[in-house]
Amino acid sequence: MIELINTAEQTVEVGQSVVYNAVAVHSTCGRERHREGSAFITLLPPGRYLVTFSGNIAVPTGETVGEVSLGITQNGEVLGGSLMRATPAAVEEYFNVSTQHYVDTYCNCCVDVGVRNTSGIPVLVDNPNITVVRVC
Repeated sequence: MIELINTAEQTVEVGQSVVYNAVAVHSTCGRERHREGSAFITLLPPGRYLVTFSGNIAVPTGETVGEVSLGITQNGEVLGGSLMRATPAAVEEYFNVSTQHYVDTYCNCCVDVGVRNTSGIPVLVDNPNITVVRVC
């Protein structure tokens, strides 16, 4: 099990992923890997993992107000049903978004999971939290 956070507000450009700068919890039995400042968690042993994300998103100052969205990725591909969307009425008006999905890994391979900006504009992300737990 691993839980990552970012202690600073960040602007995530179109098509880029949320970056995490701190490990909040990492169990001693887990084999999930994360490099500080990276956007991805690498899942090593075969199994099924529950990936949970929550965070606050907004339109950054200087951008046109419109829908902003994030989605969980598996090896760079956004998982269907993982999109988290919000349509603020003004810049820097935050909405809390969250989702969770199962991700499977198989023998002799590993999987990278992350959260990508799927909007057509940059997204302001504050207090992002991603947790990955091996469930079987």
